[in-house]
Amino acid sequence: DRVVMDDVIETILRTSGATDACSRERISKYIRTLNSAGQRDFRALETYGRAYLKEMREGRDTRYSGC
Repeated sequence: DRVVMDDVIETILRTSGATDACSRERISKYIRTLNSAGQRDFRALETYGRAYLKEMREGRDTRYSGC
C-alpha cells in the first residue's frame, strides 16, 4: 500500500512540475489523509492531488466559494 501511495505522489509531482520539498511534503500528507479515509483509487488520488497542488499555487477559484 505504501508503494502505491509513493507512486501516486511521484506521479502527481512529476506531472505538475512541482519539485520543491514543501510541495512534496504537503501533497504527501494530503494523499495519505485521503487514503486513510478510504480512498484507494489510483486515478482518483492522482486527480485530487493535482487539483490540490493547483489550488495551493493559484489560490481558490472564487466562483466556487459558496458565497
